[in-house]
Amino acid sequence: MRIAILADIHANLSALEAVIADLESLEPDRVIVAGDFQNRGPFPREVTYRLFALDWTLLRGNHEDYVIIQSQPATNVDQIDTYSWQPARWTAEQVPETVPRLKSLPISIAAEGPDGSKVCIAHGSPRSNEEGFFPSTPDAKAKEMLGASPPQILCCGHTHIPLSKQIDGTAVFNVGSVGFPFDGDSRAAYGMLSWNDGRWETELRRVGYPVADVIAAVSDPSFYEGAGPLGRIIQRELETARPHLTLFTMTFLPRVRAGELGITEAVAEYLRYPQAEIETWYAQIRKKRMANSGQQG
Repeated sequence: MRIAILADIHANLSALEAVIADLESLEPDRVIVAGDFQNRGPFPREVTYRLFALDWTLLRGNHEDYVIIQSQPATNVDQIDTYSWQPARWTAEQVPETVPRLKSLPISIAAEGPDGSKVCIAHGSPRSNEEGFFPSTPDAKAKEMLGASPPQILCCGHTHIPLSKQIDGTAVFNVGSVGFPFDGDSRAAYGMLSWNDGRWETELRRVGYPVADVIAAVSDPSFYEGAGPLGRIIQRELETARPHLTLFTMTFLPRVRAGELGITEAVAEYLRYPQAEIETWYAQIRKKRMANSGQQG
């Protein structure tokens, strides 16, 4: 038995096609897409209908929830919030007819191994598609996220950072991201869960694809006009294979809200920072958040 788990495609068609080609040589028994196949990237319609045409199990990630929310008429929306939500609203405009199906998708599913072992595939955690397992997530927090009846195997995504870690009796396998890896490796990442010799084995696979073509698509004026100013931040994520939207939202949008900067000026100022300085900055903020709340992300 072999189960392929794909997560966080984020409307990156080139990365998805590269993974599909890799899967054709492996012929897994089942393929599960663990959420966030829409939003962020430039090809939401193409990716969505490519997946709909395949006999794969789809889960609902937090970005599908964002698209569902933004498919509704906007009322009394703060201008700064409009910038944050614009990529999801643009995505919703590309695929409005898919919203009913998105709503029907679960955030996690359960499976069973030949030995009766409990397996869970989730976007983030079994209880939520808005929290994830980072390498730095404390064990106490991880146990809370696993719940009162944890599975023997949890395969997940959400963080865009691969992880393989034992939390008491649960093997947590974060399969990374197909479309927007955040571990510094721009190749598409996905996971394979295999039953061999009476036990489960996990394998993280990396597949190269023409990243430059996708960068060109997000740098095109048509994407910028649709996704808004944050399209430039999304482009930086593809160029560096590192997270930027969260940091920009936490640090620069408050300054825009306070009137210190215009949104275009804020984006330009952020993009002037060297990558090494941004990563140090991000690590400091996440460490502070962990100390204050015990949470990551």
